[in-house]
Amino acid sequence: MDNVEKTGNEAPTASADTQDRLQAARDYACAQYEKLRRVTAEQMENVRRYTGEAREQLHAGWDVTCAKAKDLHEAGAEYVKANPTGSVMGALGLGFVLGLLIGVTRR
Repeated sequence: MDNVEKTGNEAPTASADTQDRLQAARDYACAQYEKLRRVTAEQMENVRRYTGEAREQLHAGWDVTCAKAKDLHEAGAEYVKANPTGSVMGALGLGFVLGLLIGVTRR
């Protein structure tokens, strides 16, 4: 009965050296994963900070632009109220010139 053939269904056993190498590979992979995770978290924080600063600058610029546009609109309205005839004549003249330019480009 000592001459019994093996069926091949038995799991191979790893030697101690192989197990040590596998454990070292696992440890290395875990260390690299943690390093990558830490660097990625730092980069995400940098991106969040940068986009936050950009958003603040954009809002500040928009507020300044809106204030300037409102001031220009009010100044234009005051000018038209102070000079209604000149404003109408200027608008008519500008319309006439634009009409001529558009007519010339269509020929």
